[in-house]
Amino acid sequence: MTGASGAQRQIYRAAIQLFAERGAAHVSVSELAQAAGVARGTIYNNLGDLSGLFDIVARQLAVEMNERLVEALTGIDDPALRLAMGLRLCLRRAHDEPQWGRFLCRFGCSAAALQEVWRGQPLADLHAGLARGRYAFREDQLDSVLGFISGAVLGAIVTVLEGARTWREAGADLAELVLIALGLKREEALAISRRPLPEFSSGAAFPPQGKVFPA
Repeated sequence: MTGASGAQRQIYRAAIQLFAERGAAHVSVSELAQAAGVARGTIYNNLGDLSGLFDIVARQLAVEMNERLVEALTGIDDPALRLAMGLRLCLRRAHDEPQWGRFLCRFGCSAAALQEVWRGQPLADLHAGLARGRYAFREDQLDSVLGFISGAVLGAIVTVLEGARTWREAGADLAELVLIALGLKREEALAISRRPLPEFSSGAAFPPQGKVFPA
């Protein structure tokens, strides 16, 4: 299969919604079918059963987000600018797709599969920035830096979802403060965090091409 069917996309979106709303990693076939607007048989035809569904959804969410970031940041050379833009785009997506943001907030610190959100493009930009002398932390502190960044992103997403701040405001401040913490001068961090964002395919259908539920 070269891509996801319409039913698979509906199931994927419904699964994210149910997991995000309930904060639990288990749903029934009936619940998923109702949320997706499909028959129970469609669920069985696409999934077989629901064992491992949460891990599949979480893994695909992480892979798909990293694919979007790689595409959006193509041609941008400075790793600090890439990191800042990636953080801001996470908040934009949480605003555009609240269920995506709620899912990430609920499980982003606990689900092993979701750790790839941080260990994909953000980690690559941290490695590159460290190699170029853009950051002031030690290489053995990478895991701590990733933990700090992921926690900051999730906290900022909460402020956006609750309407306390716009995604633009929260994203710019998030990027500025993270860059300062990583060792950039305040003036440079401020300038980088306000740069215009690239095009970003927020709101595209799930799952990504070639990443489909097992039959």
